[in-house]
Amino acid sequence: MSKKTKHDETGDVQRLKLDFPDLHADLLAGRIPSLRKALIAAGLKDERTRLDKLKNSWTKASPTERETFLKWLSSNGAIEMASHEVDPPPASHPAAPIASGRYLLPETIADIRAIMNRRRMRANDIMAEMGFAGDDMSLTRALSKGASLRLSVIAALETWLRNDAAD
Repeated sequence: MSKKTKHDETGDVQRLKLDFPDLHADLLAGRIPSLRKALIAAGLKDERTRLDKLKNSWTKASPTERETFLKWLSSNGAIEMASHEVDPPPASHPAAPIASGRYLLPETIADIRAIMNRRRMRANDIMAEMGFAGDDMSLTRALSKGASLRLSVIAALETWLRNDAAD
């Protein structure tokens, strides 16, 4: 049995075969090492930049790996340099961040769990209260397994937490 592909590549292979037969032949002969490289050579896909690769690696890293990486950046002076180049956040947004990228911070998870216990709620109830589908399991997975969330859910959670703190 052949290895399953991450995405359905048959459309890309067919387009390569029809529009760029020489590149397709090179791919089959092994002169081009991967389908992606062949698609880049054909101009059908863009080359990924180092920044694209860094962003991808950051999203795949565990919270421990991220923390270790940030400590490494700090020890090399990169964070201080970056903080001088970036404008400070606007005064209308003084609250601490609740997430690192698409992942909730541990203290945010603890705050959400405390509110859930106090108000006798489930994660699905919070999703419904924020205006998302009540059967959406993304917050449940984020709280229990550390899964990523959509940015719209993180933004809504930030508002929901601020409103709960005001009550």
